[in-house]
Amino acid sequence: MGLSSALNTALYGLKFNQSQLDLTAANIASADTVGYTKKSIQASVDYGSNGQVIGVVSDQITRSIDENVQRQYRASAADMSYLDLMTSYSARVDELIGSLEDPGSLSEVMANFVSDLSALTTSPEDYTVRLQVMQSAQAVATELNSATTAVQQMRQETENQIGDTVQRVNELIGAVSDINQEIVTQKSGSQSTADLEDQRDRYLDELSGLIDITVRDDPNGAVRLYTTGGMSLLDVYPSELRFDGRATISAEAQWNADPALSKTGTITLVTPGGSTIDMIADMGINSGRLGALVDMRDDYLVEVQDQLDEVASQMSLALSSYEVEGTDAGATAPQKGLDLDMADLQKGNKVTLTYTDAGSGEEQTVTFIRVDDATQLPLGNDATADPNDTVYGIDFSGGYASAATQMQTALAGAGFTVSDAGSVFSFVDDGGTNSTVTGLSGTFTATGLTDEGTSALPFFTDGLGGELYTGAMEGRDQKIGYAGRISINPDLVADISRLVVFDTGTLTESGDPTRALAMLNSLTQTSFDFDSKAGIGSDTAPFNGTVVDYLSEMVSRQSAKSSNLESASAGQEVVTNNLKNRLDDSSAVNMDEELARLIQLQNAYTSNARVMTVVRELFDVLMNA
Repeated sequence: MGLSSALNTALYGLKFNQSQLDLTAANIASADTVGYTKKSIQASVDYGSNGQVIGVVSDQITRSIDENVQRQYRASAADMSYLDLMTSYSARVDELIGSLEDPGSLSEVMANFVSDLSALTTSPEDYTVRLQVMQSAQAVATELNSATTAVQQMRQETENQIGDTVQRVNELIGAVSDINQEIVTQKSGSQSTADLEDQRDRYLDELSGLIDITVRDDPNGAVRLYTTGGMSLLDVYPSELRFDGRATISAEAQWNADPALSKTGTITLVTPGGSTIDMIADMGINSGRLGALVDMRDDYLVEVQDQLDEVASQMSLALSSYEVEGTDAGATAPQKGLDLDMADLQKGNKVTLTYTDAGSGEEQTVTFIRVDDATQLPLGNDATADPNDTVYGIDFSGGYASAATQMQTALAGAGFTVSDAGSVFSFVDDGGTNSTVTGLSGTFTATGLTDEGTSALPFFTDGLGGELYTGAMEGRDQKIGYAGRISINPDLVADISRLVVFDTGTLTESGDPTRALAMLNSLTQTSFDFDSKAGIGSDTAPFNGTVVDYLSEMVSRQSAKSSNLESASAGQEVVTNNLKNRLDDSSAVNMDEELARLIQLQNAYTSNARVMTVVRELFDVLMNA
């Protein structure tokens, strides 16, 4: 090797050593900086014009990071963020509902109400006991009202937070897009982009906690972002998320895929080309904080409200409803028929017909529900909790004759003849050719406090105005949000003697326990099928039990759900933290290694400098020779 070649090699070495020293110093200085990844220089050999090696040059700066672990961490972070928020809200709901023993909880105030009703059965004439029944009933109504208010406040919180989160998601996507452009520009100029990639990763890590994302690398150094469901968040240009949040959320305000019917905000993805996608309707958000907020607003909290409404509804109906059995219609044998007077049938009340199908030999159940608004028709079989009945909505607004014709049409295949004589309806089978009638009954709601021919009592009403609660579906489903409106019947508040007196014609004695026993039994002894849409039971096997049983089941399930979410969140946190530690280990600066490298580089620098010194001395010798 000639002196010139040796000098060039030393110069190359010094330059490369200086680059390494600078980078090592930067690693040491930034070791404690959050998001900083260890950097290293990749070198390449420089060849002279004659093809001989003349030195080593810096090629590019690379980051030390395990990209596979990074992908796993971001997916896990999205799930952890989802579970953290779900756990937080479920804990609040659990505290709101309370346990069976919590003072002031819904379970306790219901237990007090039942206990006071029991006391009324033994001392119906005692004014103090009557007053106590009213007070405990008011406590139940108040607790249902306040629970509904709290649930809807939580839904309003989630609505507001969805808006804030969407805004932050847009900011992060925009920041990543800007860095993409800088990286592409710097790479085209052969400049290092490692620090920009660190900054971009910090944005991506935050974004992955807000919404589940998939990151794909482009050859030019940019990244493209998608939801795990495949919706593009960032291609060459960023998409934008928009949220049409609502200022007020109530129990009646629920999300619907039809924008005209939806009463809560939806998240719309607007692509750079201007096309729009409803991310909620198309299930584009599966995890992350944003996914949890949507699920909490539209599913979890709605289900809690449905359960509160189911308690309020069934409690009211249990106390106010009475059943009337059909009577013999006097049909000519072999036909059989039953009559039922429907004069007192209210909207939402039900008529149940049972018959044996001649072909299969199986008993069939048909439920007719009174409606006074034809726009509500047809009703589905899920209008009742019974999984085995066939449901027909009957519009009574056109009179009894029209209602009878509608029932006749519904039963045409079974061979029934339905006729009316005023309010009395007759159901006559075809003598066993197609069917044989086996039962007819109506479930009616008492409208007054006395003289209804029943001890049933409309104890609770819909709102302070005293609107009768029947579970009607006119204009809206009366059950939705009923827990927030349930009130004690104002007529009963004005005259609490009606807790006992139900017949003024023969004047019920003040010590008669009939009504008190009926109320107590309706809550603690009479079993009902509860609506499975509230999340307890299933369509084919609805929860069957008393009102008290259902409330206990509701409290137990909510406690279990909260506990399960807490356990899942804790487990996911462990997984995420482990992945984070692995990711940090793959990119962390090891101070011992860097300091040792610094010493090596200083020695190499000294060696190259010594070569240059020797070459200079040799040149001096030659020049002076």
